[in-house]
Amino acid sequence: MIKVLCLHIAFHRPSYRYRVGQFLPHWGDYEIQVDTICVSGKRALVNILRSLFVCRSYDYVWIQRKILPAFFVHLLSKKTRLIFDFDDAIYVKQIMLSCKPEPESRMKLRWIAYTLSKATMIFAGSDDLKSYAEQYNLNVHLVPTSYGISQKVYSDDQINRPVTIGWIGTNSNHFYLGIIDQALNALKSAHPEVRFSVMTGKHPENLNTTWELMEWSSEKEPQWLSQIDIGIMPLTDDEWSRGKCAFKLLQYMAFGKPVVASNVGANKSVITDRLNGFLVNDNTGWIDALEKLILDEPLRLKMGAESRNCFNEHYDRQIVQKRVAELIRNDFSNHCQKIAQNRSVCKE
Repeated sequence: MIKVLCLHIAFHRPSYRYRVGQFLPHWGDYEIQVDTICVSGKRALVNILRSLFVCRSYDYVWIQRKILPAFFVHLLSKKTRLIFDFDDAIYVKQIMLSCKPEPESRMKLRWIAYTLSKATMIFAGSDDLKSYAEQYNLNVHLVPTSYGISQKVYSDDQINRPVTIGWIGTNSNHFYLGIIDQALNALKSAHPEVRFSVMTGKHPENLNTTWELMEWSSEKEPQWLSQIDIGIMPLTDDEWSRGKCAFKLLQYMAFGKPVVASNVGANKSVITDRLNGFLVNDNTGWIDALEKLILDEPLRLKMGAESRNCFNEHYDRQIVQKRVAELIRNDFSNHCQKIAQNRSVCKE
């Protein structure tokens, strides 16, 4: 059994839920034991110090997204092997907060660079993140964020009349709805029967488009995803957005929905334009793509089926977790072989 200690960010964060939490019940299937310590919040420092005392009994310490001071990373790397996993452009400030792309502080950039250089393996959630990490480490692997879903919640019934366009996300990401507000408002004027539905924590503010709110909960999420007809993911074209892992698209696609998204970052890897959805570049593109799907139900169903096929093949929880387990087991096997070889040379 390979033993892994995962140092993760807060439990309520989507990054934890989908890159750590949903995997935990299944690691035993791969002969891997994963224990967890949260290194965010009020007890962050205490838990980081605790990890320094217990990490020697683990084969790996898996740091999930958290930027730790270089001193702690140095101490951890002296006692065990490190895995660093990230699914956001942690090297720049969030565009939603700064309103313009800005690099992180020099101190944090040094910590990130040091962590990446000391990691045995790096799991990057998108191609842009992978390219960034490869500046500091050659053992970087693309590991997309996955989504675990029971087949029984799938529904092909188009129970919504009229057509419903949906967006799911955190409150801070309401920022992205603003960049297509003009396009959606124009669409609403041309097709007043269309509904706009959000699943989030609170009602989006300062928008002309009228959004119907369903407050997010893990229990309500499958129902909401089943009932929308089209899923959208608008993004700005900047370094923060290019680092995103297109997770919204995967949620829609898991439920067989056609998708429309900005032609940015990982969206371009997930969407095959005009097969399972549309990639758009401007307001005209948003209006044209959504109008096609609103007016053509057979096209919605066809693209939705392609979405589901793509999800099942590449992004289902089992597919991604198996890939991660193989990476860990292969690295561990290679490490053990090197130790055996070194011992053999010493004896000679």
